[in-house]
Amino acid sequence: MNTKSKYLFLFVLLSSILTACGAPAPAATDPVTIAQGFWDAVHAKNVDAAMAFVANDVVTDGLPAHFTNKADFSAFMVSTVEDGDTFEITDLKLDSEDTVTYTISVDLKGNTEAFSGLGKLQVKDGKIVYIEFP
Repeated sequence: MNTKSKYLFLFVLLSSILTACGAPAPAATDPVTIAQGFWDAVHAKNVDAAMAFVANDVVTDGLPAHFTNKADFSAFMVSTVEDGDTFEITDLKLDSEDTVTYTISVDLKGNTEAFSGLGKLQVKDGKIVYIEFP
């Protein structure tokens, strides 16, 4: 291989690597991945990151409260994180094409209460549209 060919090969290789590094990561569409990302962000006390997984018209049901939009749900999550409440999620599994179930244990420090049970969320178009608390 002559010198020009080597340089051309290195240029093409380097260009390919740099192009791949600069490409944005594809958005998650798998409901389990989205659910895990949401709860990981909540666990890390990063409500803004958690809300990136949530649709504007999200509906929540069950304890601790019922919400019908992202703004109200986000305000609630901010207050729970500030109060020191914790959410532990285990056994995430795909229940149907767009629904994920999991076991959730919540320790509400601000209210000295705790609850656990089966949680569920539904994903549509890559965003969480429904969350059911036990």
